[in-house]
Amino acid sequence: MNSVSIIVFVAITVSGLMVMAFARSQWSDELSRLGKQQRRLAQKNNDSPEVNIFLTQRTDYLSRLLSLAGLEAKYEKMRMYWIVSSITTACVLALILYFQLPEMTVVGFILGLPIGAGGFVAYLSFLAKRRQTRLTEQLPQILETMASSLKAGSPVMEVFKVLADTAVDPIRSEFKRGLVSLQLGKPFRDVMHEMTLRIRTPDFKLLTHAIFISQDVGGNLADVVATIAEVIRERFKLRDFMNALTSQGKATAMFIGCLPYGITLFTVAFSPGYIIPFLNNGVARIVMVVLVIWELIGFWILMKMTTFEV
Repeated sequence: MNSVSIIVFVAITVSGLMVMAFARSQWSDELSRLGKQQRRLAQKNNDSPEVNIFLTQRTDYLSRLLSLAGLEAKYEKMRMYWIVSSITTACVLALILYFQLPEMTVVGFILGLPIGAGGFVAYLSFLAKRRQTRLTEQLPQILETMASSLKAGSPVMEVFKVLADTAVDPIRSEFKRGLVSLQLGKPFRDVMHEMTLRIRTPDFKLLTHAIFISQDVGGNLADVVATIAEVIRERFKLRDFMNALTSQGKATAMFIGCLPYGITLFTVAFSPGYIIPFLNNGVARIVMVVLVIWELIGFWILMKMTTFEV
């Protein structure tokens, strides 16, 4: 019975392929002639498509995160690191569970994939946040330099050149990249739009809108830029004042968050017979992992409650 089913399946497959080939052969000559005719018309009318010499910025999640972290040029390498970290974490977690709980090996491998991927994304987010903080701190000095250049009568191209030569990294690299795009002939609005995607701060977005409005309706752009720089400096003062007021709450939240782990380590060090039997139980280990995750969530909530964005 099985051999008959296999023969019938092979016969149907071969018949279908022959019918598809026969149907295609009826129209293949006509399609080929139409394709040649279109190519001749394109060459005759010189209808070559316009070539965009500028690189199109990627819009996927990893590309946006790398652009914020200043690692957009290492996209392929970082994507490989992302995959490797996910698989490595899954293998390590599966290996640990294999020696402790063999029946949970497959579950450990499945859980390790998102844990490794999330850990790598968290690391990139940390780099991006640190870089964006540095960009925000450097922005007032940049705006003051820009206002001085504009008051001296320098055009926008010259202002970008001054900032690309005199500023400090990482904001220097952003203006240098914008300067290169402007020198190649890219529209100014497109350059500023791409810079707002890489410098994800509300202050730079405000500067971009001010420049666009000044170009559309006119006005003294130098005074507007100087006012924005002064507003940013005042906001920094308010931020430092709020951090001073909430420092005690942050210290309390950190102490409460670290207290359970400290008590557990103290118990293991000075009274191991009290907690070792609990840790030797397989179900208790799973409960311990859940409690650790729950405690980390609570610690994150406490830190968010004592953090204010200014």
